[in-house]
Amino acid sequence: MGITGPLIITDCPEALDGFAETVGQSGWQTTDLPVDSRRAWEAVGGLGHARVARRPAPGPWRQIMAVGHSAASQVDGLRELIQAGDSPPAPFACLALTGDNFHGNRGRPWRALDGNLHLTALFSPYRTAGELGVGLSMLPTLAVVDALGRFDALGQAPCIKWVNDVLLGGHKVSGVITSTLAKGDCIEHAILGIGVNIAATPELPSGRFTQPPGSLRELAPDILITLPAILAGLLDSLAKRYQQLLEHGSGALHDDYLRHSCVIGHDVEVWEETAGEHDDAKRLATGRVTDILPDLSLQLDSAAKPLRRGRLIFVD
Repeated sequence: MGITGPLIITDCPEALDGFAETVGQSGWQTTDLPVDSRRAWEAVGGLGHARVARRPAPGPWRQIMAVGHSAASQVDGLRELIQAGDSPPAPFACLALTGDNFHGNRGRPWRALDGNLHLTALFSPYRTAGELGVGLSMLPTLAVVDALGRFDALGQAPCIKWVNDVLLGGHKVSGVITSTLAKGDCIEHAILGIGVNIAATPELPSGRFTQPPGSLRELAPDILITLPAILAGLLDSLAKRYQQLLEHGSGALHDDYLRHSCVIGHDVEVWEETAGEHDDAKRLATGRVTDILPDLSLQLDSAAKPLRRGRLIFVD
């Protein structure tokens, strides 16, 4: 049977109960994958012999693929697929319930634990870097903040730690990465990797460069927040933020980024990116954060020039 229209494709339909269901909609239907969809399926960790099910996907997503377990980073797999000339229909999203070899920025490991959300989204803007600015870097972080902000019962507002961590009550509950593929000045594709700790808090080595991790279940034990509910809210927020970027540029996203920042007005230290990994990493600056500029560089009251990168730790 061929595949037509926007679809969710999965080998674990029971994990998505309650997601994208509408009144009168038929349930999951088993399906065979055509060659192009199978290449995408295998690129994001799906097993070639897996029996899969489908149902209609919510707009504007063309395809959503969910695998029970991926043995490799879906961000990396999707990037390699596109570089090989096989770009799935965008906007495209995929997720894994659990996985191995997932990572954040600079290849730092991200543990893909059962009960948490590990989502990768693909947009194909075909816009110049000048048009998009750093909007693609802010987009996934703001989408997480938007999605968590729908749960009033959390009792506290999620906030952004420079550059792209989302904190709740001082604990890191989400991290994102943005990877782009460009030809010349044209950004053809943007791959956004997002992790949200819903049910499980990962165990991380302690240290001054590690933000204490947390999960929604741990930080808000009195309310039930499920993976399907977070998935629905996050996909909706991603689509809206992407449309906002295309229509209005990165300025509107930057305004909201500043509004949700938890570093402005605080005393911090900024270290080289390798801090916590190499003993010879240097401290770049210390002082109070006065602003985050439109290119996401950090302005400190003690620094003559804004800082474009580094690892930030709070000292107050």
